[in-house]
Amino acid sequence: MGPQGIVQVLERYAEHIAAPVQCGVNVERIEQATSDSDPQARFIVHTGDRQITAQNVIIATGPYQRTLIPDLSEQLPRRIRQLPASAYTNAQSLPAGGVMVVGAGGSGVQITEDLIAAGRDTWLCVGHFKRMPRTYRGRDIMDWFEALNLTNQPVVDRDPNDHSPLLTGVNGGYEVDLRRIVAQGGQLLGRLEGVNGEDVTLGDQLMTHMLAAERAYDELVLGIETALKARGDDLGPAPAPPAAPGPMPPEPPTQLNLADAHISSVIWATGYRVDFSWVHCGEYLADGMPVQQRGVSTVPGLYHLGLAFLYSARSSFFWGVGEDAEHIVQNINQTA
Repeated sequence: MGPQGIVQVLERYAEHIAAPVQCGVNVERIEQATSDSDPQARFIVHTGDRQITAQNVIIATGPYQRTLIPDLSEQLPRRIRQLPASAYTNAQSLPAGGVMVVGAGGSGVQITEDLIAAGRDTWLCVGHFKRMPRTYRGRDIMDWFEALNLTNQPVVDRDPNDHSPLLTGVNGGYEVDLRRIVAQGGQLLGRLEGVNGEDVTLGDQLMTHMLAAERAYDELVLGIETALKARGDDLGPAPAPPAAPGPMPPEPPTQLNLADAHISSVIWATGYRVDFSWVHCGEYLADGMPVQQRGVSTVPGLYHLGLAFLYSARSSFFWGVGEDAEHIVQNINQTA
């Protein structure tokens, strides 16, 4: 489902439940109400020239409020054009010269391939990643996760070494293998670890990460086949693994001079972070995430929805957030 399909689903849903949706309202601040302002309200929502009082507030703004750009970006030469992945439009919008893309998630890979297709010399800095098939046995990999109940398990202590999968868009995306970057003419580098003017320092773990990603791919496929066998599903023999798009890349350098490489632009595909600085109530951790239990905050009446791993892997998926929403509504009804 593409962006337009998602919009249509939301429009149909709003129409179905007759929700009093108000578009174009910019919430600037949320604060707890005082007894002087409205004895019946817990919160005041400020929207510019208007204030809305409410007994309950559900914050469902998602986890992607601000781009996450490392501090070392400030050490790059001023001649380098820097922009986040969200601001990239096309290769022609960048100054002439090579481009370094930092971050090998879905956005970083797709931007890199777009730059290479446009004839730009491109370097992609790669850290930890987890490779998996986009589709398997004719079904999207997320369908398999749902079918095997891998997305609805409560998250207790998430493994910090469990890295995000490298995937492009669901139902219409394609399988990502970083070796394709090399086959297309790009260059892979290790993790960007330091900047000193024109000189950048790069990690030496690229090959280790590449091999670990291959193992993760094989383990996932084996896990699916094992689960199918345990359930007694007879789908025939497992399909042959896809042909690799090319050999493993050569060992990359651990130092690179941007001027010598004629690199004029750096694109930061390093993710996003939450920003709840406009919410003047509740408790928040050092990384900005709210203190909550399945969306229920420490302040009565204040709730969060749609955050990554709020309760399970489904919590941040469009098709799975409803279960957390139901839990929040039940809490509201019980405390009314």
